[in-house]
Amino acid sequence: MNYKITTLAENCVYGKGLQGEHGLSLLIETEGHKILFDTGASDLFLRNARLLGIDLSEVDYVVLSHGHRDHTGGLHSFLAMNSKAKVICKREIFRPKFKDERENGLLHTDALDKKRFLFVEEKTEIVPGIFVLPQIKIIDKADTHFEHFFTEVDGEMRPDAFDDELALILEGEKNISVLSSCSHRGITNIVRTVQEAFQGLALKLVLGGFHIHNAEEEKFNLISAFLGVNLPRRLGVCHCTGIDKYALFRQQFGDRVYYNYTGWVETI
Repeated sequence: MNYKITTLAENCVYGKGLQGEHGLSLLIETEGHKILFDTGASDLFLRNARLLGIDLSEVDYVVLSHGHRDHTGGLHSFLAMNSKAKVICKREIFRPKFKDERENGLLHTDALDKKRFLFVEEKTEIVPGIFVLPQIKIIDKADTHFEHFFTEVDGEMRPDAFDDELALILEGEKNISVLSSCSHRGITNIVRTVQEAFQGLALKLVLGGFHIHNAEEEKFNLISAFLGVNLPRRLGVCHCTGIDKYALFRQQFGDRVYYNYTGWVETI
């Protein structure tokens, strides 16, 4: 199975005419399907797609990694231009979310056509070779990123443990690739959960945001030590990982690390 991953929106941009924003949106293409992974913070990913000659009306599914605004902000615009795509996510994505006191969740949920939503609770193959993994186990609590985040459950404000978060897995003949947009539950925990679910398959690619742009050295070192033992063939960092942490990963792991900026195309 061959996969093509195009970054439609990310914090940084180098392509002429493209624009970046604090958000993330990835398009995964196979021979027969197109999957959108998150919709960025606005409709910017739609505009970038047009500049790249990509027709998003052909997308079969949009997968939402979690309910934060910088990953779901373009959902309404996408659903207005694409009449066929189903939305795959966890039910918890509709819970109100906050960064401290600032509202930060999915916008205008009452205006969404719930018939277009498919809710997942277990490992699910959505098209041949592409899986969503919605049950991310917290094996190492030190690699979680819950600080300052809250959610409302049954009218009560609680610390957000990101029960709505999921990862996207691309399966190859003898390997797997892991896509995680923000890794609030921890990239080491996500990779461990994936390895348990897909035993015996090598790590080809780990791509996404690791939410460590403001992390203490101890937390970065924890992730770095894990990757030192479980280093994929390609490590694509972006969004909430931080440019400074990208530089440290690049220094440690060399050219197996790249920055996944707006317009980047990765093929598997």
